[in-house]
Amino acid sequence: MRKIAIVAGVLCVALSGCVNVMVPDPVPIETEKGALDPAGSHVQGFCASDDAFYVTQMKTLYKFDWSGRLLRKVPVVCHTGDICFWDGCVYTSVSVYEGEDKGKGVIQVFDADLNLVREAKLEKSTDGITILDGVLYLGMGSNHVPSKEAHRENFFRRYDPKTLQPLGPRQIVDFGYMTHYGAQDICHDGKNVLVSFYRGEKDAPAFVAFDRDFKPVKLVRGFEASNGFDLLPRRMRGDRPIYARVQTLTEPDPAKPKKKVVSGCRLTFFEYADGAVKKIK
Repeated sequence: MRKIAIVAGVLCVALSGCVNVMVPDPVPIETEKGALDPAGSHVQGFCASDDAFYVTQMKTLYKFDWSGRLLRKVPVVCHTGDICFWDGCVYTSVSVYEGEDKGKGVIQVFDADLNLVREAKLEKSTDGITILDGVLYLGMGSNHVPSKEAHRENFFRRYDPKTLQPLGPRQIVDFGYMTHYGAQDICHDGKNVLVSFYRGEKDAPAFVAFDRDFKPVKLVRGFEASNGFDLLPRRMRGDRPIYARVQTLTEPDPAKPKKKVVSGCRLTFFEYADGAVKKIK
């Protein structure tokens, strides 16, 4: 029996099994105007689920539907940076800027509706975060003080995402080019871990793919994604390796027209496979 069904833009033809057909190019998505805190900084991180996407703005974690409508926001520890979605939960990477734990790090885990369900305090500040095949990969800053100066070495560590316990010691990784601060955003392609930095030299790549032992395998050029990127859910991308990148939107401050304030964010899209990037629209 032949059965044809269309679910959220993905065509699935069922014969002996299910075969995904290439989906159309996604178009940019903007959040509703004024959704983000105008007094806040640029977007720090982004992650995607079937039903929603999530962004962070240092002190706030937001949930949006795929039309860009704000569903919920909750205050979080400053500085909450990169985020990822795994097993129905949002994982946040926190570099503590205030209070008695200043200079340390935290992994916080929220359910899909942004209720905090567990956390683990860490001995060092953190940045990028992703989960690949049941292993949490975490950036833990630079091996250089001050980190804002250009440097090549950065710390990483693996964790169990269920217990938030480390799976081995911290590792120092040198990707062979200059960066600023630590690993800004981490996601994956199902095989390798993808890391985006603030560039510390003119010809530095946009992001790097490294294997699960932190060995660099690809230096990827041509598409900046240091404020957050993530692989789209399969229902939205079919068989295509399509990623969403978040960009912060600003507008003139009504009180000070020459000053810009944050108004929202925009998602744009690109394909990434085997070290090659193709921008979509």
